[in-house]
Amino acid sequence: MKLIRSLLPALLVVTLAGPVAAAVSSEAASLAVLASDAGLLEKARACQELGDMGGPKSVAPLAALLNKEHLADYARSGLEGIKDPSAGVALRKALPTLEGRFLAGAVNSLGVRREVAAVPDLQKLALDAKRGVAAEAIASLGMIANRDAAKTLQQVLSGGPADLRVPAAHAALVAAAHLAKVGNVAAARELLESVVKALPSGQLATVAKNQITVLGGKP
Repeated sequence: MKLIRSLLPALLVVTLAGPVAAAVSSEAASLAVLASDAGLLEKARACQELGDMGGPKSVAPLAALLNKEHLADYARSGLEGIKDPSAGVALRKALPTLEGRFLAGAVNSLGVRREVAAVPDLQKLALDAKRGVAAEAIASLGMIANRDAAKTLQQVLSGGPADLRVPAAHAALVAAAHLAKVGNVAAARELLESVVKALPSGQLATVAKNQITVLGGKP
């Protein structure tokens, strides 16, 4: 009996160490694929695998692909899945270097990750027509849905370009749902009221009014 008890801790260590070692090995293997002359399919799969079990070591290799025509989307997906904060930092740092759909993709990924630290970057992009990703930045602010993000959405709804009010309304509905979920009912209601004022008729206004009613207010 004493022998069995003495073996239990060692067996537990081996049991726990197995998956950890396998994950490290798989990460190393996927990184090796990215650094090799492997084909696009193999590298795309490696990006996806790194999103599942990658860590800080995977961030820089994935970030290096954010402007690559056939791999950028897979690289972003990988960065979205990595929980380490360095993945969000890498996406933020890439914003000034990207253009077009690559920039739009990185902006979207920041929203998917709900990167609160990226709110100032997204606010600038939402109000900068020259960069061409204002709608995407607005959508990501809606996903992040903190107070500063909500204020920017209200700003766009109340006095922003007319072509951005519908995207801002969609983002505001997403943000309001999150704010209400975390108990910030007043901020949610204020955001919904901004939608009604900006777009007094139509489906978005109707949805906003219904949500205000659910929250216990008058539409």
